[in-house]
Amino acid sequence: MTDVTSAPAVESTPATADYTASDLGNMFAEARQAPESAEEEATGEQNSAPEAESAAPAEDPGKTTSEAEPAEELPPIEPPRSWTKDEKEEFKSYPREAQERISKAATRYESEFRRSQNEIAETRKAVEVERAAAEKARKEYEAKLPTLMQTLQEAGPFSDIRSMADVEKLQQEDPFRFQAFQLHQWKLQAAQAEQAEVKSRQEQERQSEWTNHVQKENALAAEHIPELADKEKGPALTSRVATEILPEYGFTPSELNALANGSEKLSIYDHRLQRLLATAVKYADIQKAKVIAASKPAPAVQRPGAAKPQGSAQSETITKLSAQLERSGETRDLGALIGALRRA
Repeated sequence: MTDVTSAPAVESTPATADYTASDLGNMFAEARQAPESAEEEATGEQNSAPEAESAAPAEDPGKTTSEAEPAEELPPIEPPRSWTKDEKEEFKSYPREAQERISKAATRYESEFRRSQNEIAETRKAVEVERAAAEKARKEYEAKLPTLMQTLQEAGPFSDIRSMADVEKLQQEDPFRFQAFQLHQWKLQAAQAEQAEVKSRQEQERQSEWTNHVQKENALAAEHIPELADKEKGPALTSRVATEILPEYGFTPSELNALANGSEKLSIYDHRLQRLLATAVKYADIQKAKVIAASKPAPAVQRPGAAKPQGSAQSETITKLSAQLERSGETRDLGALIGALRRA
């Protein structure tokens, strides 16, 4: 009697199945458990090996055993690109069937993810275009609103009504036109309210832009003036500039407040600003002169009664002129110091 052993059915996975992130996670978990199951099956096969050998019939020594042809080696499956290095190393230890299922699911998932990203980007771009168009239309309407107000007030159908007496006369003599006049007044009031709302919104936008501008410029200034970033030195320095330095150049407190809140602008040709720039140039020249003077070699020490070298007198002149420039800050003293440095 011949025993027929039927092979267990292997469930196949359709190539066109839709894998979700949840399916991918389940496959990931199954693949991790696969090596343990494989070890258990291998252990069972080793235990049953002696019984199989004892039950196997003796082979005919006259028959030759043909060597089994080596199975065709399949190329390795690359792990998903978005995985971490450790996950990719773990992926290599999975059975090939699990690797194929995970790779297909991950490829499909990444493709869907990229497609969703592209759709979101296109939608965002379309929204930005619509928003820009709406903003342009709003600004055009706000620009025309003052002209509309002037038309309603002066060039409307009731330009002859200029006083309360005209209104009373209109009500008595022409009630129907009086009703139209009332409707016209309501339209005028609605336009005035809308214009006030526009002005308020524009002021809020201007103030927000100005606040961002001030914060940006203060941050840039702090990179070059470290004292401004200090919680104590920064306010003290700002207060000194506003109360001591700028008033000396002709700035009034009201002008400084208007410049600080952005309601007024300062031209680069303002005579006070030009004076500030000239002072900055003088200060830069003084600093350069100090560096040049410090780089000059000091005269050799002379013994008592010995004649002074020729450069000693020039060095003393430079020192005196540098001190004089430090005290006065005048242009003539600066020119004298530069001349002495050139002659040295």
